[in-house]
Amino acid sequence: MIIPEGFPGVPSSFEYQTEVAQSTDGEHSIFFHWFRKRGVAPKRSLLVIHGQGEHGGRYQHFPHFLKEEYDLILAPDLRGHGRSEGVRGHVDSFGEYVDDALLAWNALRAKTDPGGKSDWFGHSMGGAVSLLAVQESQDLGIRNLILSSPCVGLTVEVPVVKEVAARVLSRIWGSLQMGTGLNSGLMSHDPAVVAAIKRDSLHHTKATPRFYIDFTRAMERIRETEIRIPSTTRVLFQLAGDDRVVSTPASEKVFEKLVHSDKKKIVYAGLYHEIFNETVKEQVFHDLLTWVRSGSSS
Repeated sequence: MIIPEGFPGVPSSFEYQTEVAQSTDGEHSIFFHWFRKRGVAPKRSLLVIHGQGEHGGRYQHFPHFLKEEYDLILAPDLRGHGRSEGVRGHVDSFGEYVDDALLAWNALRAKTDPGGKSDWFGHSMGGAVSLLAVQESQDLGIRNLILSSPCVGLTVEVPVVKEVAARVLSRIWGSLQMGTGLNSGLMSHDPAVVAAIKRDSLHHTKATPRFYIDFTRAMERIRETEIRIPSTTRVLFQLAGDDRVVSTPASEKVFEKLVHSDKKKIVYAGLYHEIFNETVKEQVFHDLLTWVRSGSSS
């Protein structure tokens, strides 16, 4: 795993382990990154769902910043990402990502002590996956749902010609890999993060027509559907104020539409898309922890 220069590694109080699980549909092996506090029966756990093109191995600094709050953290590689099987940047249905996330959630809950509390974190595309998972399964038992720059709309509108081409190709060659053209320099103001992305062989910028079409439909469904969050689940949106990748206004509209009383939104002025990899990431982690702890007695 590549650690950006200046980033903390896995703390000595944690051990890093890996596991390979079979996907629910039996089509792919899904790679799990486990971070477990040594000598402790896990009572507080966190699931981390990554964004499009990246992988769970990029979240190895999370145990350092969250070690006082969580005993166990699981960051899976969704199919077609990282060390998991599958065509890079491709799914026949966006729901396959939701299935992979739920597979990981069940694995996390199985390793968390009975009566323990588990939280769910989703970044970018992982945020869209997270919202759909909660919408489809209301009895997950999530204590806190934390969304970082959730991708429910894109900043740059796709040209009509490319849109039409994608729809045609999705029918005749849906798994054709194409470059997204995504600029890694728009992820963070930290040059070490950008350099790490460029060196990371597991990080990809691929997308297939079928993925694009179904991801677009999934985002539309999130924006147009009344998302209901279980009353026992608290919700936090942490958004980039200068996101050049996903639409922060679209995320704010989804937040406002959430049918829920215990929700909070924080917008970070001037920050790029990966707010937890920014030059002021310490503040972003601090805000997450402060919010989680504010509800610990409920």
